[in-house]
Amino acid sequence: DNNSTTILDDFDSILENHKYANKGIYNLLATATNNLGDTTYEDLAITVSFKETSLAGIRETLFKTGQNEYSFLTINLHTYQEEDQLEKLNMVIDVIGQMDIDFITFQECAQHKSAELIDAIIREDNMAHLIVAGLDEKYSTSYKFSWDWAHYGWNVWEEGVSVLSKYPILENEARYVSSSTSKTNIESRKVIYSACQLPDGKQINMYSVHTHWRTSLTSEEQNNQIKNIQAMVDEKSTANSYSFVAGDFNVNPTSDYPWSEGYKTMIANGNYVDTYLLANDGANNKPAQSQHNTVLGDFPGRIDYIFMKSNADFEVVDSQIIFRADIVGKVSDHYGVITKVRLIN
Repeated sequence: DNNSTTILDDFDSILENHKYANKGIYNLLATATNNLGDTTYEDLAITVSFKETSLAGIRETLFKTGQNEYSFLTINLHTYQEEDQLEKLNMVIDVIGQMDIDFITFQECAQHKSAELIDAIIREDNMAHLIVAGLDEKYSTSYKFSWDWAHYGWNVWEEGVSVLSKYPILENEARYVSSSTSKTNIESRKVIYSACQLPDGKQINMYSVHTHWRTSLTSEEQNNQIKNIQAMVDEKSTANSYSFVAGDFNVNPTSDYPWSEGYKTMIANGNYVDTYLLANDGANNKPAQSQHNTVLGDFPGRIDYIFMKSNADFEVVDSQIIFRADIVGKVSDHYGVITKVRLIN
């Protein structure tokens, strides 16, 4: 008797899209009829949790159109300090999934110290893990990720950095770049590196960075952290690899010296390209223009970057600040940066 079985027993899946004006629980009556005319019914309660993510504010030039184009995203996720946190993670998932972004770096990518361990150091509420799982569920896209943590946030959050890649990750390493290596010191900072294998055999070396802010006129801690990152990039570089260093550097190029020293160190001698600046001429002009800020608050400025180690094979197509109130929507106390590059050689 078909009426005694449930629809979900008889079918692997039933895919039907509905849109609702408001969040809430909706009751549906599902009806299925076979080719003999037998009909079965099932009452289903579904929860609508998130509004639809709009990408309308993202420039068309940032959507990939060719096989030799690659896109990058960086965003500081703010360590579970956001209201509607899961909805905001869903917005990040939608941007990555709908734009087919190749490489992503997260900072303040956290997990609670009491959450259950599911794999080595990864806990079940790890923000990178949840985003990767969401991408698999919503977009059937299998991203690989690496993650490690440097210090506790608010005493209970294991706060770290992460790299996500659409491509196989051949090698990972997380390394302290700060003078402090204490988990209880917020000045303890790590960089995480992932070597990602492109289909043509070349390699993208991704680095997710969260350097500490400069604390005084004479402190060299931030500058030394950046020098340590550059040394690691040089150490890992090969003739077959290209390096991208992205994240929250906590240094603003329009600040007076020495507060801007870390940025100047990063781009010294033309070794690295600030991809956003290349696509947005005037972003470093004084007085600073608020449309280029990636963080607001008491010290607004442009402190989140996607740097490309200079090479003759990639050109920057475009770069934009997103996850603002008027572009996708806010997901953090930081905005995100997205860059598209094209392989020309």
